[in-house]
Amino acid sequence: MLNELLRLQHKNPKKLIGLMSGTSADGIDACLVEISGNGIHTKINIHGFDTYPYDERTRTSILEACNPETCTVDKVCHLNFHLGRLFAQAAKSIANKAHIPINDIDLIGSHGQTIYHLPMLHATLQIGEPSVIAQETGVTTVADFRPRDMAAGGQGAPLVPYVDFILFRDKEKGRALQNIGGIANVTFLPPDCNINDILAFDTGPGNMLIDRIAELVTDNLSHFDEDGNLAAKGKVNNNLLSSLLKHPYLSKSPPKTTGREEFGKPFADKFYKDAVHTGIKDIDILTTVTAFTAKTIADGYKQWILPKHHISEVILSGGGSYNNTLVKFLVQYLGPSIKVCPISNFGIAPNAKEALAFAILANETISGNPNNVPSATGAKEAVIMGKIIPGNPQQPP
Repeated sequence: MLNELLRLQHKNPKKLIGLMSGTSADGIDACLVEISGNGIHTKINIHGFDTYPYDERTRTSILEACNPETCTVDKVCHLNFHLGRLFAQAAKSIANKAHIPINDIDLIGSHGQTIYHLPMLHATLQIGEPSVIAQETGVTTVADFRPRDMAAGGQGAPLVPYVDFILFRDKEKGRALQNIGGIANVTFLPPDCNINDILAFDTGPGNMLIDRIAELVTDNLSHFDEDGNLAAKGKVNNNLLSSLLKHPYLSKSPPKTTGREEFGKPFADKFYKDAVHTGIKDIDILTTVTAFTAKTIADGYKQWILPKHHISEVILSGGGSYNNTLVKFLVQYLGPSIKVCPISNFGIAPNAKEALAFAILANETISGNPNNVPSATGAKEAVIMGKIIPGNPQQPP
């Protein structure tokens, strides 16, 4: 086993698959990438990306496992192995799509599926059993990244800032890398920065509230507002928006992270019920929560970044970057002096970024490099995150 790990450490370049399932719980993102070098010398060449949606039963099981009122130990136990098999299948599928045999893949990096995240208690749980992934693919798998940062006193998130630093630092530009998944998170890279200059935090909800309200206003006919087309038909209710902006998370100072525990289904359902009770139209509720996500992003910048730094450009990624109404609100709230552009301008598909990130983080783990950012997570020190599950390349699946 040691010889295999040493072989992987020194192989250059490597072919990796990154796997990610976010707080929206809509499916598994898989990115196949060739990586040369490590650390600040990392170079990437993406060979393929796809999203493998969960079937309705699996998605329901994930959402039930995330809810203390519906979660049971046996559900989590079974789901852990079920998702492991689905993650393994996603890895094999993306390799097949890229016409690269799974036996030629050197490493898999898997974030897993977050079930519960308690940053203030330094506790978190991601499932999608990596032993199953390694067994079914034959590929050495690095997974479960968050706990090591938490063991070092951090919040276990955000983890992508390390990758943002590697790929997007610039000598002259101050860049905000804004991901809008279920939760929205930003990495700010000052011009000519080193890793200790990074500022990163969860700005608040991303698609999470929008998706749930879209389900409610369409009677579950849609799990999300495609391209923001529904929200474009409504109007922002300023009183409703003002009440949302009083949420206590928004005034917390970084480092900070949030999740389904604060902005999930119970919060969304109560908010929707109260709004309907006051006579607000369904479509205006959806438009207002779309504006809310954009406003929390812009306000987060104004509170924690802009007092000390100039932002040259905002680079958008994640499913929310496809929501034209959300992007329109964000541009409006940020003002004309800040350029907003999609990450596709840099050759990366918006939905691919986080899966790509976990491939890169896995490469750092196997290279023996610390891969958290203490200034972003609050950890006491830089640590090597990720648990390594050896594969079995001699016995291909």
